[in-house]
Amino acid sequence: MGSPARLLVVDDEPRTAEVTAELLRRAGYAVDVALSGMEALSRVRSEIPDLMLLDYEMPDMDAPEVLDQLRSGSDRLSFPVIIFTGARPSPGDQVLSIERGAADYIAKGTDRQVLLARVRGALRDRTPSGRALVRGRLRVDLARMSATLEGRELHLEGRPLATLQILAEKPGEVVSRNELLERAWGTHYAGFEHSVEQAVHEVRRALGEPGWIETVRGIGYRFVTQA
Repeated sequence: MGSPARLLVVDDEPRTAEVTAELLRRAGYAVDVALSGMEALSRVRSEIPDLMLLDYEMPDMDAPEVLDQLRSGSDRLSFPVIIFTGARPSPGDQVLSIERGAADYIAKGTDRQVLLARVRGALRDRTPSGRALVRGRLRVDLARMSATLEGRELHLEGRPLATLQILAEKPGEVVSRNELLERAWGTHYAGFEHSVEQAVHEVRRALGEPGWIETVRGIGYRFVTQA
């Protein structure tokens, strides 16, 4: 058996953080705790977790601010983040968190079995560290947050990069918009369909060559490896 997935629980309330951490440890995960956004960023710089559970509201910075830091510079987001909040999640907060890179958004007090299922799902969908997809002249590596075409950096990040990776995983197959929404945005909400179209547009523009991604009208998209 391999080593257990390493999780980072981030919450400014020590009791809540430890209760959550203990639940996850009993499920077999290795869990660290950070009590502020800044402490979380510091821990990520020293050791990248496999998944982060991040409180939405903390005194020093909120979850979108932490996600912004994780998406920039040397801290670029390369692992799933689940946002959890003590208040009733508002649609606006959920949209903002998902757009900033969160994999999921749940309320504190969620049934423990549901929480564990969400964690398992997020870990299952992540790109294993060191794994790269090579499709002809294209190389996609989400663990390193990069994509290159014949060695040329495509300068994609966030959802566009995740969209390219998901499509490239299934060359020649049609990937539905719903699958892209679920995996890259963490939602089934139809209001994000325009975001999917925008992400595909950014990928095509970065590739700079026609033919890599075909639109399958009314369904989704197909990745076609180019020689």
